[in-house]
Amino acid sequence: MKTSIVYGSMFEEGHKPWRPHPESPSRLRKLLSAILRHGLKNRVEWLKPIKACKEDLLKVHVKGYVDYIEELSSKAPAEVDPDTYVSKNTFETALYAYGSSMKYALEAYEKGEAYIVLTRPPGHHVGREGKAMGAPTQGFCIFNNIAGAAKYLLEQGVSSIVILDFDAHHGNGTQEIFYREDRVLHIDIHQEPSTLYPFTGYPEQVGEGRGEGYSINFILPPMAGDDCLEDILNKVYGLIKIFDPEIVLVSAGFDGYKDDGLTELRYSSKSFYNLGRMLNNLGKPLLVTLEGGYVVGLERGFPSFLAGLLSEKDPVRDRFTKTLPLIKSRALEYLSQTLSIISRYWRIK
Repeated sequence: MKTSIVYGSMFEEGHKPWRPHPESPSRLRKLLSAILRHGLKNRVEWLKPIKACKEDLLKVHVKGYVDYIEELSSKAPAEVDPDTYVSKNTFETALYAYGSSMKYALEAYEKGEAYIVLTRPPGHHVGREGKAMGAPTQGFCIFNNIAGAAKYLLEQGVSSIVILDFDAHHGNGTQEIFYREDRVLHIDIHQEPSTLYPFTGYPEQVGEGRGEGYSINFILPPMAGDDCLEDILNKVYGLIKIFDPEIVLVSAGFDGYKDDGLTELRYSSKSFYNLGRMLNNLGKPLLVTLEGGYVVGLERGFPSFLAGLLSEKDPVRDRFTKTLPLIKSRALEYLSQTLSIISRYWRIK
């Protein structure tokens, strides 16, 4: 599958903190250096970002929230909450992140290709009005880029979409937005909610109304490694094949990489490589947006993910991480519980 990366300097410099913060321009510098270092730069086509209109944001967010972020950005530096900052150019940069996600999602669908948008600021924690599902903050996020892409595709007549979120933090904003929607199957893989922000995304949260059964949360205990994620990915692949979407959208977080800093999962490059290979093997049009990942997750996890997507060899080749028996037992128990819950809606082996 032909793969393109969407990048512009505004993603790196247009949104930046005035104090030390994990969500900073250095994230993209690490990621871009890793692509170059591992010889992957010329394996993809590089495309320019596309700016959204303010009105496009209203497909997902209420006007009051959009106006608030625009005004706050004009007064920057400022904070939305203790986790989430805005700088002078945050609003405009967010329009490029959101617009690129929308427009290249449609291009992916029409061409049957894969597009990766290096979105900053990230978005999956933001619901219609900002903070989602009772979360204490917006977790560094401004506008929900992946939700904007999905809403735009639905408007264009696409009738079945998978959103796969493998950030170690639950995509609470995305779940909230599509909780009553049966045209979007939202599958989220994250650390056990009671142990990590945003403290949402339990397996029992399956959707409501016509969306019941279309929100699926796979959870992992702290210190879970590659073997635990591998068990889940086998089920995720089966679910996506059953739903048979017209396109797959991905909220890609690399913060589950061991020692990346903000979570307690222990993925190695093997997990991200396998995620890339799985998405390639689905044979569906694909749009990927960047969510979390702050240090080694971007330096080692992202190039492995990209190589998997390109059917190249893993350039990092970490040692496969096996989980301690007691923790592995807990992970299998969580998986069994989740499968029991979703078996009311999906027949998966």
